[in-house]
Amino acid sequence: MNRAVRQALCAAALLSPLAGLPASAQVVIPAPPVRQPGTPGPAAPAAEPANSFAAFHKARMDATTAVMNEDFDVPDRVHDEYLRSGLRSTHGLFMVEAIQYGWDLHFSTPDDATAMRWVDKWARARPGSRLRKLVEAIRWQRQAWEARGGGYASSVPGEGMTLFRERLARAAKALEAAEPEGKQSPIWYWVALVVAGSSGQPQARFDALFEEAAGRFPHYHTLYYTRMNYLLPQWGGSFEAVDAFIQRSVERTRQVDGEAFYAWLYVDVARKFEGDLFSGTKASWPRMRKGFEDMVARYPDDWNRNLYATFACRARDRETTARLLTQLGGKAMLGEASPGHTTDSCRRFAFSPA
Repeated sequence: MNRAVRQALCAAALLSPLAGLPASAQVVIPAPPVRQPGTPGPAAPAAEPANSFAAFHKARMDATTAVMNEDFDVPDRVHDEYLRSGLRSTHGLFMVEAIQYGWDLHFSTPDDATAMRWVDKWARARPGSRLRKLVEAIRWQRQAWEARGGGYASSVPGEGMTLFRERLARAAKALEAAEPEGKQSPIWYWVALVVAGSSGQPQARFDALFEEAAGRFPHYHTLYYTRMNYLLPQWGGSFEAVDAFIQRSVERTRQVDGEAFYAWLYVDVARKFEGDLFSGTKASWPRMRKGFEDMVARYPDDWNRNLYATFACRARDRETTARLLTQLGGKAMLGEASPGHTTDSCRRFAFSPA
């Protein structure tokens, strides 16, 4: 599983402007002025959308916090509501993906004994929880990769590889135990694809599993990221196979997302490829630019605009980079999956004389 993807989705801590003030420097908040009858009051601040980028990251954290607070009814209720509504965040991911990311991060530790104490309490308190069974599967696939590490197989010690195989087998058993209810969630299929790809299942079986998953959840991003991962050259595939997969994925998702999946999927390739994306792979900047245009038209979040500007800068598209930086203004935060490309360097490229 791609650690950079998970890290890219981590929200920054929001620090209170009052934090750290000494006791003698307490801020005095004046009382509001008295409003005369009949005069309009100030407009109430706009409520944060339930599917905003910030709300997505809050949902990621809340997924595990509720269990640690022993609010054992909350996780399934939130998961099922996200699933029922099909709610997508303002940057295009499904809100239910936040739950998946939250638990995957929760188990990204060499020793998950502490994390499991809370999950074991959850299991005793709510033995019928559908989500809890999926969390068990997430736990074992993540712990498999914690044991193996992300290097080539030849660099993994024998004991690490043995643990890797044993834990993948436990993840497979957890998936089986979660059926049939678990398959109503895309999280089940995501873990199943990780297990299938990691354990080297035959391609025909792997592809059949992906087709079943995408048939039920055709716009769920991490299903595509996971299947594509095992088509990369480092897994014995090729960039020709990757590009063919991306082309098919765009056709599958076009009715709802236009060409956006072309951009989303090649951004994911960029996270796993060192070098120039547009000369070292089959990525086409004109096609990717169209994908970004469709993405920001449907999901006009600043995260997506920053992604677009970053890759325009990488493609040396001066006009598009300048336009997007102007639109973003002080919200520009370029550089995702693009070492060597920062907001400052891309500004210099975009606005300096050619």
